[in-house]
Amino acid sequence: MFKAALLNRKRTLLMICAAFIGVSQLSAGADANLISQKNRTYAPGAITVKKDTNVKIINDDIFLHHAFIDSPDMKFDSGSQKKGTIVEIAFKERGIYNVLCAIHPKMKLEVTVE
Repeated sequence: MFKAALLNRKRTLLMICAAFIGVSQLSAGADANLISQKNRTYAPGAITVKKDTNVKIINDDIFLHHAFIDSPDMKFDSGSQKKGTIVEIAFKERGIYNVLCAIHPKMKLEVTVE
């Protein structure tokens, strides 16, 4: 009986570990169009996508962020992004776009749309 209980605990622990690893891999960039906001930077800092692609930006930071684009061809404003929130930006036209942070002026993500 003791062995059976120990085996059940090991199985449960393995299932929890497997689930955690799966979630970690997803948030770490399993999605090629997922950009992280962490340490007051966008990571990666540049990305190339096809026209009509959505780019997701996740706040992995302890700080509040506020992604925006203000160009003649495109306007976007995420509003305040708390930790863990994801915003999607639809890139419908070819060009080069700079995604900035209204709170941290040194943050810059360059998106090239082909």
